[in-house]
Amino acid sequence: MLTNPAASDTHTRDLVTALRPAAAIFDFDGTLADTSTLNNDAARATFTDLNLAVPEPWLQQAPLADLTLLRQRLYADLGLLLPCTDGEFVTIARGHWLTRSHQVRELSRVTAVARHLAMTVPTAVASANDGRVVDAGLAAIGLAGLFHAVIAREHVEHLKPDPECYLLAAARLATRPARCLAFENTPEGITAALTAGLTVIDVRASTWTAQTP
Repeated sequence: MLTNPAASDTHTRDLVTALRPAAAIFDFDGTLADTSTLNNDAARATFTDLNLAVPEPWLQQAPLADLTLLRQRLYADLGLLLPCTDGEFVTIARGHWLTRSHQVRELSRVTAVARHLAMTVPTAVASANDGRVVDAGLAAIGLAGLFHAVIAREHVEHLKPDPECYLLAAARLATRPARCLAFENTPEGITAALTAGLTVIDVRASTWTAQTP
């Protein structure tokens, strides 16, 4: 069954209005921006630079955000060792990503809500990606300067599903987590937001609903 875009937009606005958040926090990859192909391209190029032959099906399922888990999977599945530090891997991948940042596309249903909310409440991004990558991606989709804070992987010790990024984002917005509304697209992100005490919307759903802690 086809969804009526106008009806969907109206429902979304009504839901967000009814929730009356005091602040809003958005995931980046897959929530504000379609970056899946770009992330895979950057990772593929990075593995090539490191002389690691990684099968394409494996790459498509690889946990690219969590480098500890990536190392474990790389060895367990392929018998390969990552011949660099986490920081070196991030630096190489960042370079490949930034040269391709023009390929980023906004996910308009979410970016429209972000722009709408930013007119009335403080907003932030909470991402497991590199900060320079997030900033470049936001600029590419016309959202540079929209958010009051951008929390990225280098700002936290533990990535999602740990709640640290959401707790830090809420603190940066000077808003209690219980008054914040999160937008996410992965089970790990939803768990992080709920554990932090935020209400969260799974943007993958055709009809949005609010999940509460």
